[in-house]
Amino acid sequence: MQTTKANIEDNNNSEKIVRKKKNSLKDYFALMPVLTYFFTKKNSKNFNIRAMHTINKISITVFLLGIIFIIVKKLFLS
Repeated sequence: MQTTKANIEDNNNSEKIVRKKKNSLKDYFALMPVLTYFFTKKNSKNFNIRAMHTINKISITVFLLGIIFIIVKKLFLS
C-alpha cells in the first residue's frame, strides 16, 4: 500500500479531531448552557415548540431540585 501526502494529512487531521473531543472535568460541570436555556427568549409562534420548551424547563428544574435534595439528605440527615 502506497502512502501519499494526502493520506498522511487526512490521518493527521483525524487525530487532531479525536484529540479535540476529549473533555475535561470543567466541561462536565459547566452550568452556563443550562442558565442560558432558562433565560433566553425563544421566538417561536408554534404552540408545540413553546410547550416543549416549557416542559423541558420544568423537567430540568425538578431534576436539579432532586439532586440537591439527595445531596442535602446524604450530607446533613444521615
